[in-house]
Amino acid sequence: MTIDGWKYYNHAAIPTCAPHEMPNLKPVEDGSIWKIGGGTAFIARWTIDWDCEHETNWWYVIKDEPFDINSLKSKRRYEIKKGNKNFEVRIINPVEYIDEIYEVTVEAFSSWPQKYRPSVDEGSFKKSLYTWNNKCVFGAFSRENGSLCGYATVEEYSGYAAFTTLRVKPEAEKNAINAAVVNCILEEYNSKLEKKFYVCDGARSVRHETAFQDYLVKYFGFRKAYCRLCIKYKGMFGMMVKILFPFRRLIKGKTGIGSKISAILRMEEYTKQ
Repeated sequence: MTIDGWKYYNHAAIPTCAPHEMPNLKPVEDGSIWKIGGGTAFIARWTIDWDCEHETNWWYVIKDEPFDINSLKSKRRYEIKKGNKNFEVRIINPVEYIDEIYEVTVEAFSSWPQKYRPSVDEGSFKKSLYTWNNKCVFGAFSRENGSLCGYATVEEYSGYAAFTTLRVKPEAEKNAINAAVVNCILEEYNSKLEKKFYVCDGARSVRHETAFQDYLVKYFGFRKAYCRLCIKYKGMFGMMVKILFPFRRLIKGKTGIGSKISAILRMEEYTKQ
């Protein structure tokens, strides 16, 4: 069934409201959340105390002030200028670059650790690009030969924009393609950042090993908006988490169910201040 304000994602029920908004907790309180359509949800996850004034174990990485390249240290300005010198970044219609976007995606995933490297079905992926009408797609093109070397997607909502995807060819990274893409996105939203608006790169990573959020903080002035993570478990699943929690340091699955259990136990730890 459809539950207003919630959606199913990877065996969890998560809010559809903005990170800074308080979700409707009535379905969690009355138990109807476990009837959510899309799959079997074992946990319901949400946050409270958005952007509180003290550090917590959970956060979102956001940019809520205009970006000024001249405020950066010279080394960081150089990296952005290097990226702009090597790549032209512009908003594109994804259906006009279906083959190129697929190629970038496959090459980008090839550099990911094997334990969480996705597989990409060519037909399904290319078909999905026709549903990207709610995304703003930024393409990064080589100034040397005009080829697409990377892309990013941003989904805009009331009050914020979600930085949802960044895929680049591994060999392009040495030429500062990431800096060029992020710089273009911030320039696109700079006028809105002068108001009550923010660009969000998402919550603290649980399963994936990535330094990208640290990169955004260091090079582009993003910051951590601290909040508190809340989790509700379905039936006996909560008892299982309670039993396994003392042994969380010993459970280290690289793939499959072990990896998922480890991630849940890590999130349970993050709920504790």
